[in-house]
Amino acid sequence: MSKSTPLLQHYSEIGAEIGEFANWRTPLWFTSNREEHIAVRSSAGIFDVTHMTRILVEGRDAEKLLQEKLTIDVQKIKSGKMKYSLMCNEAGGIIDDLTILKHPSIPERYIITSNAVTHDKVLRILKSSSQNLNVEIEDITFKTCLFAIQGPRSLEVVSKFTNLDLKNLKWFTSIETNIEGVETLLIRSGYTGENGYELLLWSWDIEKLKKIWNDIVKLGVTPCGLAARDSLRLESGYPLYGQDIDEETNPVEARLMFAVDMSKQKFTGKESIEKILREEGPKRFLVYFKCIERAIPRRGYQILDMNGRLVGEVTSGGFSFTLGIGIGLCYVKSDYAREGERLKLKVKDKEREIEITLNPIVPHRMKEA
Repeated sequence: MSKSTPLLQHYSEIGAEIGEFANWRTPLWFTSNREEHIAVRSSAGIFDVTHMTRILVEGRDAEKLLQEKLTIDVQKIKSGKMKYSLMCNEAGGIIDDLTILKHPSIPERYIITSNAVTHDKVLRILKSSSQNLNVEIEDITFKTCLFAIQGPRSLEVVSKFTNLDLKNLKWFTSIETNIEGVETLLIRSGYTGENGYELLLWSWDIEKLKKIWNDIVKLGVTPCGLAARDSLRLESGYPLYGQDIDEETNPVEARLMFAVDMSKQKFTGKESIEKILREEGPKRFLVYFKCIERAIPRRGYQILDMNGRLVGEVTSGGFSFTLGIGIGLCYVKSDYAREGERLKLKVKDKEREIEITLNPIVPHRMKEA
């Protein structure tokens, strides 16, 4: 049975195109993918990302549990700070990529935000691993909402809306506030490559949430759906779980080792990751590419070398509204994962030249504000 965000009816009433993602009914776009994408790159957009999983982990042994299950060093997270991390299986495969926030004022309280598609799996792993620990695991996905305001005007807009001085709030840092009588965690964060802020709202009160959403829109912020979120993350080189990474991929080949602290004494999957690094070496890497010749890449398209040999496959692809070209993410054999490497994209019975890059296709700007 499909789940719905609290404001779904409101979005339908104002003309949003509604679709389904990870068993959630949610807006795909309000006007068009292009218009919303460009609004975020040039001004500001607001996304309802309530479909994402939110889990509260609290108690004396919360840090111990998370230290064992996550790839980062949880002990190093300061109050109010958020970190990107992975949860891996024993073979080093990626169960999920997620963020973990240490509450700014409540000791021993952490909030995990993970992907909607892995909701049941992540919750089950945390609960089963905590049976003999002094820790409480609570699914707060259906008690909280998550709005993301993204774009170069986001600082101006969110400061005005909340009446808070946010210019010194650092990236991946949170503060507590109250909006329309709703307890809120305001986090400088996002998934677009632009500066942005997320509002974690402790409410499913439709009228209160509608007022918050509409008041932000009245400040000149464009309502955006998941289509724009996908095209923006593609330009920014962020992998999508279930497409670019999954339990069959590991952090080494996915180039996510920045989210893995190998100096930790122990975490699930560490020995397998060590073996990959020490003995096997990655046979392929996740990289980005730009189309030199006209083409729109799609998931599953083959990547060939200049002699026509198969060397990789597209995992995510689409059109860059910023650059006006086809772009994508793909796994290629490690020998071809080089900056500026020229390869070919097989589009039906034609071949189109592409260029590999190891950096985000559109440079990140979230730290410029």
